[in-house]
Amino acid sequence: MTPDAALSSSAMQRALDPASTSTLRAMVLCAVGAIVGLSIAGYGLFTAAGTSTRTVPPESVAMVNQRPILRSDFIAQTESELGKTFAEATRDERLKVLDEMVREELLVQRSLELDFAETDQDSRNALVTAVTQQITVGIVTSEPDEQQLMNFYETHKEQFSSEGRMQVVDLVLAGENMEVGRAAANALRSGTSVEDVMAGFGLTQPVRHDEDYYFAVKYRLGDVLFAQVEHLSAGAVNEPVRLGDAIHIVQVVSNTRPVPLAYPIARAQVATDFKMFEHERSLNATLTFLRGRSTILIADDYAADYKP
Repeated sequence: MTPDAALSSSAMQRALDPASTSTLRAMVLCAVGAIVGLSIAGYGLFTAAGTSTRTVPPESVAMVNQRPILRSDFIAQTESELGKTFAEATRDERLKVLDEMVREELLVQRSLELDFAETDQDSRNALVTAVTQQITVGIVTSEPDEQQLMNFYETHKEQFSSEGRMQVVDLVLAGENMEVGRAAANALRSGTSVEDVMAGFGLTQPVRHDEDYYFAVKYRLGDVLFAQVEHLSAGAVNEPVRLGDAIHIVQVVSNTRPVPLAYPIARAQVATDFKMFEHERSLNATLTFLRGRSTILIADDYAADYKP
């Protein structure tokens, strides 16, 4: 047998050998697998979120630095600006709105680059307002049913009453002579006229108080004096109170106290207060969640007293 024939015969035997065939098959499959894997990786690399591409997804009308302007937003803004349906808008009108949205996106992205959320108070206020509205949008847009309102009314009856009205005379004694103050108060209680008491004890009336709602009287008198006279009847006089460098003696001229309102009369106010209550409840629940996942450090000079 010639050398060439022997070599050819040896090669044929190796090709027909089962072990050699299995090795060759494994090598081919590995090569195919590598090619497929690289293809998938390349596709993922060039189509992943945040990857720069030259195409606009079907659900978007534009991409600005890989941030989409959605067609749904484009249609809504077009109809809102033009006051007609999107189908009725001309090509030029649509292009004008599209350019406005592109310009807006550019400016928003620039504000993020400048970190306005941290450095500009107006931007922070707008963000807080937007997030608050997002949290409570369901409460604002939905209407509570009658049973919810009635339950709220029953558990908050003290909130629903008529406005109390009151008229008082606030007399002022300069100095700190409490004995004179008590004598003046007793004279008023015994029926002596305000004019005679003022003249006899040297009192003044710096401010004249006409009849007004409780909240207005409280504002003018201050919390301390109002708390003393709120429940007094007409003609009654408080115990003299030293405020600052003077003593105040208040006589009640009239006092129409608040009376509870029945549910049918108070219903409109119940509905308003219910929504406010739910608004605060939802907002507080969200803040509790955010605090729970956050690390908040308070400076030593405030840490002991800070209570969220």
